[in-house]
Amino acid sequence: MAVFSTAMPEKMEMKLEQLREKSEDEYERAKAQKEAEWKQTLSKMPYYQREVIGDASETALIKFFQPLGDILDMRNKMTLGKRFDGTESKIVFSSAYKFAMQIFATPDDPEYSHYGYMKGAPEIVFKKCTSMMVNGVEQPMSEHHRSEFRKANKTFAKNGERVLGFTYMKFPRSRYPDDHQFELIDPKNLEFPLEFCFLGLVSLIDPPRDAVPDSIDKCKTAGIKVIMVTGDQQLTASAIAKKIGIFEDESSIEMYDKFNGQKSMDECVAESNAIVINGDMLTQAVREDEGLPENEKGKKLEKWLKKPQIVFARTSPAQKLYIVKGCQRLGYTVAVTGDGVNDSPAIKQADIGIAMGITGSDVAKDSADMILLNDDFSAIVLGIEEGRKIFDNLKKSICYTLTSNIPELVPFLMFIIIAMPLPLSTVLILCVDIGTDIFPGVSFAYEESELDIMTRMPRAAHEHLVSKKLMCVAYIQMGIVQSCGGFLTFFLVMNDFGFTPQSLVRLITKPYIPHNPGDVYDPNHPFFGNSNVQCDNGILKAINKPDRESIDTDDVNGFTLDWLFTIDIDQDTRMGFLANNCAATTGPKVKALIDFATCNVFQISPISGRPICYSTEALKYGQTSFFFSIVITQFSNSLSCKTRILSLSYQGLGNQFMMLGWSIEFALTFFLGYCRPINHVFNTRDVHFFHYGIFAVFFSILMLCYDETRKFLIRNYKKPKDRPNWFELNALY
Repeated sequence: MAVFSTAMPEKMEMKLEQLREKSEDEYERAKAQKEAEWKQTLSKMPYYQREVIGDASETALIKFFQPLGDILDMRNKMTLGKRFDGTESKIVFSSAYKFAMQIFATPDDPEYSHYGYMKGAPEIVFKKCTSMMVNGVEQPMSEHHRSEFRKANKTFAKNGERVLGFTYMKFPRSRYPDDHQFELIDPKNLEFPLEFCFLGLVSLIDPPRDAVPDSIDKCKTAGIKVIMVTGDQQLTASAIAKKIGIFEDESSIEMYDKFNGQKSMDECVAESNAIVINGDMLTQAVREDEGLPENEKGKKLEKWLKKPQIVFARTSPAQKLYIVKGCQRLGYTVAVTGDGVNDSPAIKQADIGIAMGITGSDVAKDSADMILLNDDFSAIVLGIEEGRKIFDNLKKSICYTLTSNIPELVPFLMFIIIAMPLPLSTVLILCVDIGTDIFPGVSFAYEESELDIMTRMPRAAHEHLVSKKLMCVAYIQMGIVQSCGGFLTFFLVMNDFGFTPQSLVRLITKPYIPHNPGDVYDPNHPFFGNSNVQCDNGILKAINKPDRESIDTDDVNGFTLDWLFTIDIDQDTRMGFLANNCAATTGPKVKALIDFATCNVFQISPISGRPICYSTEALKYGQTSFFFSIVITQFSNSLSCKTRILSLSYQGLGNQFMMLGWSIEFALTFFLGYCRPINHVFNTRDVHFFHYGIFAVFFSILMLCYDETRKFLIRNYKKPKDRPNWFELNALY
């Protein structure tokens, strides 16, 4: 029962509470004063501006009645009768029987002891009437009255108004004395004859919020089917559905009226794309399911649910649950909104239960997965959009992060398979994973949603964040291109420092004879200037043997060369990689074990103080350049990952956090490459400009062009009817 609120405004109460913290006495005086002022304000306030406690329909009714007479005075004058158990004689409204009733005692009426008043669904209460009030006079119900009732009810309902019917009944003293106790146990089978007098109809306008039609339209473009389940009658439900955009075509109820009974309702439902199903039809469908095997039940409901535009009217809570289960049997992910206690089973059954935060009952809130604080349907759509954005951004971040795994892994595979010096050290891999990749990867959380995010079909329920297609794009497509860029840079840097790509093959397995610290390379010397070599029975051996693992061949007894650390930092490898079967010390000059390239970059290492060419320092420079090339290609990869379907030009560079991530990323590369203490710790080196991953720029551009082409084909390649095209099926992660 709705009542006018007499409570003070929340702001006024908050000010009083602040005063209470200072002084309790002062608070009591101020409270009494404010309550008196507020009472006076309420007495002058127009009734339509006063706050009402109660549901929307009851609120509208008491505001409708207030100009005719004060609602509180009227209630105080009337006394409810008694039931057999001593409680008040009334029937509370329920969607099961769709009416409410109260029986009042009338001690001042000499002929009638009680008056009963009923309100509820017009078609329900009208059936209980045998007369109608016309101009203050009761008249027996006639066909003319029934026709006028149907006409008025249809007029209100077609305007999308909620219609309530009102009746009353007099209880003669001869049969119902003053102390009569009513049973009212079964609202569907009342103890007294149904001889009510129909008083009239009241229509209530409950307009949808302005944002609802736009939200419904967004749902449709996003592939989300909106099904309205309401307690209103069919015509009202159909009109509201048309107003908010659920119905676009002629509804089944409109088609039925148009043919004026020439077609049955079932035929109209079968032919129309916009159908209105009432509670009686659902009840009939449930009865038809009785006795059928479990896998054959609900076929009629499923047939209705496959229609593109659906509204269920005059439904009960049990039927709402039946509808939810039917949707789930079809494989839909179902979200259900509700506010009442009776809605809680359907809310709990749904995949996503949503309760109203303002008008919702505690039971509904406890059953729900989510609570709408503002009771606004458009908030659900915003939540869907935000959820899609989060899912999108997580996929983008994962794709970006996984891509660099390939250029980190392939160097180790090459190291194992062809025994070349390791192109990328484990320390630099960590620098990528927990250094340069961290900030751009996190910045995807701040990426705005793509413009088409609410025009995409919902993803499959079984689709995961990390899918086969995502790994294919990250590893096989982008990762391979990054690896190519890294290896090209590495090989060119090593070639500039005297090591050809061919010479690197199996280089770490070849024997090396260390030269003495003072030796200088001499191409005319029998051993290229290495004074630590001797010929023993035709086999080259070291005079001073180092304490390390030996590598022997048929004509050389050598040792491993340290590529990883700086033990052999002073070695000129041209004097140590030797190969020839020497017959005597005066014999012919030995040959080099590998073919060296011409030194193109004459640079002194700040670590060894010696030229980089032909030394193990060349590898440190090559590894640093490989690391820089990963950073450069990852920069392009972050641009590619900003969108999954649309072109990068639509998304733009508005993500300030990503720009900050790029700045930090490149700042880290300068710090790691050109800070001398860091060079010692991480074995990085101060490469010059052309070795700063510049050779990887081509592959960086190639990645962007390839990814834009992939997205273009996803968007524009010819699609089969109602199905995604080949590229969308196989290349959209």
